[in-house]
Amino acid sequence: MASRNAVERERTAERRAFDELCRRHFGAFAYAAFPVVNPGRRLTANWHIDAISYRLEKMVNGGNAARLVLNLPPRTLKSYLVSVCLPAWLLGRDPTARIICASYAEDLSNKFSRDCRALMESAFFRRLFPSALATLGVT
Repeated sequence: MASRNAVERERTAERRAFDELCRRHFGAFAYAAFPVVNPGRRLTANWHIDAISYRLEKMVNGGNAARLVLNLPPRTLKSYLVSVCLPAWLLGRDPTARIICASYAEDLSNKFSRDCRALMESAFFRRLFPSALATLGVT
C-alpha cells in the first residue's frame, strides 16, 4: 500500500510540474493542447513548431520584436499556433488581455474561434488556468 501511495504522489508531482511548464512556456502548451483541438490525432515534434513557439513567446514576453511575420507553406500549423493556441494561452495567463484575430475568410475565422473556445472550455485548460475562466465568463 505504501508503494501505491508513493507512486500516486510521484504522478501528482509530475502532473504539477507539467502543468507549470505549460503555463510558463507556449511551446509546451501548444504541443499539449493539440489533442484537445484535434481528438485522436498526435502532433509530431518538429523544429519549425519549436521555432515559431519560441519567437511567439519571446514576442509576448517583451522581446525585441513587437511584431512577427510568419512565411511558411500551408498546413504547417501557423494558424493553429497563432490563432488558436496563442489567444488561449495569453488569456489563461492574463484574462484582461485584449486580443484581435483576423483572417481573410469568414469560415476560417469562425473555425479558429470555435477551436480556441473548445480549447478554453476543455478540462486541460481548466486544470492549467482555473482562475482565468471565471474572469473570462467561460462556463
